[in-house]
Amino acid sequence: MFANYLTDMNYTSRLFVTILLTTFFISVYTSCDAQEDQSLGNWNAILIKGKISPKWSLLGEGHIRSSNYDLKYDYFEIKSSIGYSVTKNFTALLGTGFFNTDEPGGFFRTPALQKEFRTWLELNLKQTFTRFYFEHRSRLEQRFLANNYKNRLKYRLGLLMPVNKAVLISGSIYVAVNDELFIPQHGVTLVEKNRLYLGMGYKINPNAAFQIGCVNDTDYKSGGHTVKNYLQLMLIYDFTNMLKKHI
Repeated sequence: MFANYLTDMNYTSRLFVTILLTTFFISVYTSCDAQEDQSLGNWNAILIKGKISPKWSLLGEGHIRSSNYDLKYDYFEIKSSIGYSVTKNFTALLGTGFFNTDEPGGFFRTPALQKEFRTWLELNLKQTFTRFYFEHRSRLEQRFLANNYKNRLKYRLGLLMPVNKAVLISGSIYVAVNDELFIPQHGVTLVEKNRLYLGMGYKINPNAAFQIGCVNDTDYKSGGHTVKNYLQLMLIYDFTNMLKKHI
């Protein structure tokens, strides 16, 4: 029954429009009266992924970040996950990661302000409508901090759209947009963070792509909102073709 809903074009179109509008209005509403940090931060990332069998896949990520564009990095995260393809477009993943936040203004200045270990269960749904590549990502996180434990739900709606070609192939220039809501189990606000991304990408070859874009990071607290913008550079590499003859 649920699968029939997903393949019903009228239903999915209405669903996408509803989610898009809901996410947009939440983003606009929660960004009102925000205190904005005018300095541009630097955010670099690398993502490596690929299938190791027809059903199983691996993913690894590394991120470094600085509050200003002085390359004095004060944050890093390392993440990995294993996924199982339930269907062609629906994947369940189990992930884990380490997140380190240091005092701004130095190059990974110690001692760290916060160290955090996370595990999560993720559900990923992809659908394509002509040249529009949609992705829904829902993630239930378990957060282990120094003296605390927290649960959090994250939902991200993403869109890739090739500009110079009909489909995403080598040589494609594409637009990448996504918006992610961070919803704590217990908190003073319904949404504690909203992360909006707008960028452009280039498909270098069947295995690799490069993206550059702006991340608008908004934190919501009972006393008000704060906004920080980052210029993000990301390299994406898919090793599936290297293993294809073995799977």
